[in-house]
Amino acid sequence: MRRFILIAILAALAAPSAWAESAPIPVKLGVSGRPDQASLELALRRGYFEKQGLAIETVQASSGMEFVSSLAADQLQVASGSPNAALFNALNRGIDIRIVADFAHIGGAGDRTVAIMVRSDLLDGGAIKTPADLKGHSLAGGPGAAQITDVMFDRMFRAANIKASDVDVRHLTFADSLSAMGTKSLDSAFMVEPLVTMGEQKEIARVLVDGGTVYPGGELSVFYFSPGFAKNKDAATKFMVAFLQGARDYYDAFFLGKGKDEAIKLLVQYLPVKDPALWQTSRQNTDVNGHVNVDDLKYQAAFYKSQGYVTGAVPDIDKQVDTEFADAAVKILGRR
Repeated sequence: MRRFILIAILAALAAPSAWAESAPIPVKLGVSGRPDQASLELALRRGYFEKQGLAIETVQASSGMEFVSSLAADQLQVASGSPNAALFNALNRGIDIRIVADFAHIGGAGDRTVAIMVRSDLLDGGAIKTPADLKGHSLAGGPGAAQITDVMFDRMFRAANIKASDVDVRHLTFADSLSAMGTKSLDSAFMVEPLVTMGEQKEIARVLVDGGTVYPGGELSVFYFSPGFAKNKDAATKFMVAFLQGARDYYDAFFLGKGKDEAIKLLVQYLPVKDPALWQTSRQNTDVNGHVNVDDLKYQAAFYKSQGYVTGAVPDIDKQVDTEFADAAVKILGRR
């Protein structure tokens, strides 16, 4: 009997404990490293993902367009990015990338989350006074074509009664666009905060038109889940819980003034904008409940189709937007 008891004890000691903590779930997360990932950065640096049992490995790229193929192949589990023609074409090919949450959107009139900026000397000299005056001038539209910059330009050009062909549209990163305006090798650019504020403070450029006036409610960026990750309901919901905690921290800090200095210290440390003063007036709109503007995604897809960027039919956006994870996270965190 004693021998059997000893064997049972040794077997129990050798076996994994039922009470031992399970190994963290690895998640590869595509990031841009730009200032507009402030909400996500707070979630990362405050350990919200670790508390959910997720081990995040970030993968860097300059644009969300670069993540589509990796998501489709489950080489990445999660990525944020601007809705773009590459995404919509992938959906048309039957790739089951899930659109799961708002990452950033444009607010109402006066919102400068994004803006069309013009060199200060051109504004002061009267060369450019209105969007119609952009005719014949250079305008940077972000890192690539067939993204939300094209949609915003189209709306602005039509209101100004000019055509895209009337303007010298170029593609540069946002930081390079600001530098190019500083050297006067570029006349105007689509810019994001806090680089909008930086351009003004350095007297390089000023806002000609704010995004909220041209394109209120526009989806700037969304979160995508890969097909395989979306099937892991538990891990995917935990990811969303952690992200929404970061989004709510950002909202509390920058819209309500709660813990703002502490948030800025983290963002200055980990994001490329190192001047705390630039963050003081910076705001990015992220829905704290993860709500996605589905109607605008449909509008964007139809626009890219009209421009020849999307082949085949306009994809079924309703099929690809999956609110399950945000809804589950809100049940855990409470609705705001």
